[in-house]
Amino acid sequence: MRRKVVLITTLCVLVGAASAFAASNVYTGSNMSFSKGSGSSGKPVGVSFKQTLAATNTDATKAAAVLVNIKTRIYGLRTDGKDFPTCSPARMVALKSDSFCPTKSKAATGLVNSALGDPSLTKSSRIPCNPNLDVFNGGSGKLWFFFTTHTATQCAGLRTGATAPYLGTISYQGKYQVTNIPLPADISTRVADHANFYGSLIHETLSFFKYAARVHGKTIYNNQSIGCLHGKRPWSITYTATTNGADRQVSTVSGAAKC
Repeated sequence: MRRKVVLITTLCVLVGAASAFAASNVYTGSNMSFSKGSGSSGKPVGVSFKQTLAATNTDATKAAAVLVNIKTRIYGLRTDGKDFPTCSPARMVALKSDSFCPTKSKAATGLVNSALGDPSLTKSSRIPCNPNLDVFNGGSGKLWFFFTTHTATQCAGLRTGATAPYLGTISYQGKYQVTNIPLPADISTRVADHANFYGSLIHETLSFFKYAARVHGKTIYNNQSIGCLHGKRPWSITYTATTNGADRQVSTVSGAAKC
């Protein structure tokens, strides 16, 4: 653990000599899948789903350019945040934990594989970082994302609470649910508040849970389907990447899952 923390410090000192590389990310392997169920606006059905993110650079000697925003669009999905428990991001920060959160406040959980290093993110400068990622209901239209670790070797010596919870917002465009997740500096271009210490996504999986509750004698779900399009559920993931914190590369991956 000590060696890895020293390595982080060394990379931050040397970063001034590093040059940014041209963004040329590809996102092959990104995907979304859903449990069965179409439903309708009048009779929604509860669904669970899995989101897979993947990023590589066309230059195999470099990690993918750092992501600063992820936006997903999902057809026929509605999320009920008001009728289910929430978890306080302020308490996560204070306690450096999310273990106190109510069970049904956890919207999703998964694992992230990433690389940390200077802005060039060449092979010689990369450090593996593989934290867990928990997602919590923040109330209507809000999700809180929080990285956790269980061992000192999981992410270069960084432990739970080294980075703060970050906010994702949910809105709707017609029958599409749109989730917008700006990735703050302390998980992208200034990881754990180290200047110019970059985090590059390699692979991420998030499994979103289906919960039920009784409200006014009616069964409702946290994630509910209100319909599909010709037997399919269209989706898209839009990635915004940067090499230096200022430039932007925007790419969209689209697909359609079975209902």
